[in-house]
Amino acid sequence: MLDLKQLIYFITCAETGSISEAAKLLYTTQPSVSKAIKALENDMGMVLFDRMPRGIALTAKGREAYRYACRIVNDSRILEEMGHKNMAKYLRISLNPSSWFTNQFVEFYKKNYEKDYHFEIYTAGVRTVMERVRDYLSDVGFVYIMEQQKKEFQYELVKNRLVFNVMQESTATFYPGKENILYKEMPPSEKAKKPDMKIASEVENNGTVNTLAQKDQQTVNMEQMKNFRFIQNFRDEFLELGEKEKRGVFSWENLDVSVITNSDYIMEKMLKETDLCNISGNYLSDDKKAVNEGIPLEFKKNRVFFGYIRRKNDEPDELVEELLEFLNSKLN
Repeated sequence: MLDLKQLIYFITCAETGSISEAAKLLYTTQPSVSKAIKALENDMGMVLFDRMPRGIALTAKGREAYRYACRIVNDSRILEEMGHKNMAKYLRISLNPSSWFTNQFVEFYKKNYEKDYHFEIYTAGVRTVMERVRDYLSDVGFVYIMEQQKKEFQYELVKNRLVFNVMQESTATFYPGKENILYKEMPPSEKAKKPDMKIASEVENNGTVNTLAQKDQQTVNMEQMKNFRFIQNFRDEFLELGEKEKRGVFSWENLDVSVITNSDYIMEKMLKETDLCNISGNYLSDDKKAVNEGIPLEFKKNRVFFGYIRRKNDEPDELVEELLEFLNSKLN
């Protein structure tokens, strides 16, 4: 029979890639960890790790075992917490950082306060969200994907036995910081009466060819964006899969991403006080819209899909369904 302690040792070794580092995190000795891993391999009748000159790496069978081990250990922890706290329901969520989701989640929690729901929320890039759902570290993951990358994203989903359900589509939007030359400070109604000559003048003085800005910026293309610096939640937030830049297609290549953060507060503060820019879906950006309305990206495939990731054959979970119904009502 497998021992829960062995599984915890196995998971820690897999995540650190080192028996000695795992021993430090587990507050035990290296021989103890080695003995536990060897016993687990004997019990399972398979080699879980390849022993390398500088550490260890999961074998193909080890990677598969790791996913199930994560599920067993995390489910055992939930059961233990339920016993101690008498929790009614428990939900683990992974997501791309989003001030919109933050606002909705706070409202959802307050609305259901008397039900004594318990949550674990983890923010990360798309790949990590996928992995956490796949490995049973999260019950559901919320991500946003650019249209041009959806095909490759779908391939990753199938490979990992996941499904992605689209909740909303939007246009990829360029948000210039308040100090940026393309910042739109006046509301659209006022701008129609009074063209923003300051923007046109500054663009001309900077030597940037931008006839759209002189008329009242309608869209932003790749060449224009190469002149600016960016702040993004995560470099892989749209699942950058190494696709080379093509004509009329968006790519992070050659763009100056100066700040990468998982803090909504830092994001909003930098947009309000610097010339940094941000790219994201316009429907998820309530706090960014407080800074400015943003400008659509000028690309053939400029749609952004927001939705949730779940494991393919999971049984419906009541709390997940309740949260999804609430979010859909807000999106609609």
